[in-house]
Amino acid sequence: MKKKIYFLILALGILGCSADEDKAPKDFEFTTEYTTQITVGGFVGVSNRTFKTGETFKGTDNGKETIEIRIAEHSKLNNDCPNSWCYQEMLNVPREYLKLKE
Repeated sequence: MKKKIYFLILALGILGCSADEDKAPKDFEFTTEYTTQITVGGFVGVSNRTFKTGETFKGTDNGKETIEIRIAEHSKLNNDCPNSWCYQEMLNVPREYLKLKE
């Protein structure tokens, strides 16, 4: 009985570690040009942004139809959102525009 319990604990530990590893941020590269609206904050508010082929961003692939990439680093301006100075940090991009950079 003890062997079964040890095996169960070991199996759960392995499964738990592999799930975290898959969600670690990786480098994703744009394969084609992609234009979308992003929140830039301040007086500008919303702006069109074109991501060029070859641009690389850190992101997370959650296995859905989009990949979440980080387009801006967090700062104090984004601590008390929503306010007029908040800006967009993350963007969900359809996966056909991105590839995993090796």
